[in-house]
Amino acid sequence: MSWTPPPDSGMLPLAGERQLAAARSVDWPRYVIGLGLFGYGVLIIAAMGTGSFALIVPIPLIPVLAFVAYRLGLEVAERDRDPAMARFVFAAFWAKMLGTLIRSLVVSQVYDNRSDSLDYHEWGKFFAPQFRGFDFSNIVSWSGTEFMRTMTGFVYAFTGASQVSGAIVFSFLSFLGLLLMWRAFRRTVPTGLGYRYGVLVLFLPSMLYWPSAIGKEGWAIFCLGLASYGVARVLTRSIPLGLVIIGAGIFGVSLVRPHVALTIFSGVALAAALGKSQRPGVKTSALRLVLFGALVVLGLVLASSTAEFFGVPSLNQETGNEILNEAEGRTSEAGSAFSPVRMSNPANVPLAIVTVLFRPFPFEASSAVSAASSIEGVALFGLMCVSWRRLLSVPRCMRNQPYVAYCIGILITFIYAFSSFSNFGILARQRVQVLPFFLALACLPVWQREGVISTEEAMAGRDESRPASLDDTIAPDPYPAEPQPTDWRSPSDAGTHDPYGDADFGLDPYRRFRENPDQYRPDDA
Repeated sequence: MSWTPPPDSGMLPLAGERQLAAARSVDWPRYVIGLGLFGYGVLIIAAMGTGSFALIVPIPLIPVLAFVAYRLGLEVAERDRDPAMARFVFAAFWAKMLGTLIRSLVVSQVYDNRSDSLDYHEWGKFFAPQFRGFDFSNIVSWSGTEFMRTMTGFVYAFTGASQVSGAIVFSFLSFLGLLLMWRAFRRTVPTGLGYRYGVLVLFLPSMLYWPSAIGKEGWAIFCLGLASYGVARVLTRSIPLGLVIIGAGIFGVSLVRPHVALTIFSGVALAAALGKSQRPGVKTSALRLVLFGALVVLGLVLASSTAEFFGVPSLNQETGNEILNEAEGRTSEAGSAFSPVRMSNPANVPLAIVTVLFRPFPFEASSAVSAASSIEGVALFGLMCVSWRRLLSVPRCMRNQPYVAYCIGILITFIYAFSSFSNFGILARQRVQVLPFFLALACLPVWQREGVISTEEAMAGRDESRPASLDDTIAPDPYPAEPQPTDWRSPSDAGTHDPYGDADFGLDPYRRFRENPDQYRPDDA
C-alpha cells in the first residue's frame, strides 16, 4: 500500500510496493510504433485514393509480418526477462517498415525507378506465374543477379507482383538478420552494452534505408545475421546447431556475393586462431585441429567460387589487384565519384578505414541522400571518439570473447575489398553489410587494468565478506549462567535507586567465591 499526504501539506506521496517492484520502461519505442502505424495509414489512404495495385497488395502483408515481429519480441523479452524488450523489437519492426516506404517513395519519385530493383521486379513478374504452376524450367542460374531474379519470382508467387510488397519482404529479411546480430552480441559479450548495440543496428538510418528494397543488400544482411548467430552458438558451446546455422549463412551469401562470404570466413578463422578455450584439454585441442581443417577446406571452396564469380582463374595477388582495379573503374562511371584510397600499403590503412566507414564528409555531399549519409558518418565518428576507452579493450576481448575477433576479421577484410570503390552512393549502400560488426566495437566493456577493481566494487566485496555481527563468530556457551536480577531492592524502591550510588569499588570481585556467598545476598532476596 502507499501513503498519501494531506492535500495542503506540500509533500509528495510515497510509492507502494507494486510501484517500486515494477520494471522501468522506456517510452520512446511507443512513439516509433505510433509513427510506423501513421505511415501504414498513409499507405492505405494512398492506395485507396489512387487504386494502384502496387500499393494495395502490401496492405494485408504488413500486418502479417507485424504479428511475426511481435511474437519474436515476446520471445526476446522472455529470454532477457525484460518485458520492455518486446516493445523494443516491435518498434524496430515498424521503424524498418517506415524506412521501406520512404525508400520506395524516393526511388519512384526522385530516381524514376532507375535502380536494380526494377530489373528484379520485371523478372519477378515473369517468373511468378510459372512458379505458381510449379514450372521451374526457365531458371538460368542460382547465383549472382540470376539468383535475385529467381528469388523475386518466388516472393511474387505468394505476395503478388508489387514492387512495394517485394521491398517489404526483403526489408523484413534484413530486419531478421540485424536482430540475429544483436542477439549474437548479447550472447557472446554479456558484459557489453547490449541495449546500445540493439539501438545502433536496429535504428541506424542507413540500416533502415539502404537494405529496404528488392536487392542483394537485404539478402546479404539476412545471411550475415544467420552466420553471426551460428558463430555465437558455437562459441557458447552449442556446436552442432551452430555449425549448421553458419553453413546456411555462408552458403546463402555466397549465392549473391561470394566475396562477402570470404569476409565471414576471415572472421571465423581469426576467432578460431585467437579465441581462448574455456575448457582447455586434449578434447578441446583435437576439436580445434578439426575446426582448422574444416576452415582450410571451406576457404578453398570460397576462394574458388569467388574467382569464378569475378571471372578469373584463381585468387592471388595479381588477380586480386585486377578485380580491385575493375571495381574502381566500374564504380567511377556513375555520379558521386571520388578518388579512392586503397589499402595498398600500411600508410594508407587509416585513410582507407575512414573512407570506407565514414565518408562522404559533409562538404563532399552532392545530394540530399549523400548529405544524410555524411551527417550519419560524422555522428558515427563522434561515437567512436567518445568510446575510445571501449576501443582500447578490443585486443583483450579478441582473446576472451572470440566473437570480437570474428567482427575484426570481417571488418579488416571488408575494408580491404571495398576500399577500391570510387563512388559514394555505392559505398554507402555496400557498407551497411559491415556496419553492425564495426558498431560492436563501440559497445564493448570499458578497458581497465587486470586485477584492479573500482572503489565501489571493493567496498561491496568487503561488506559481503564481513560477518553480520561479532556474536556470529563466537560459539555459544553450552552451559549458560542463570540470569541474575539487576536490582536486589524491593520493587517499591526500584524507581529511585541508583545502581551505582552505593557501589563499593574497593571490594574484591572474587571474594564471594572464596567465602560463603550467602552473606552478601540481601535479606529480602
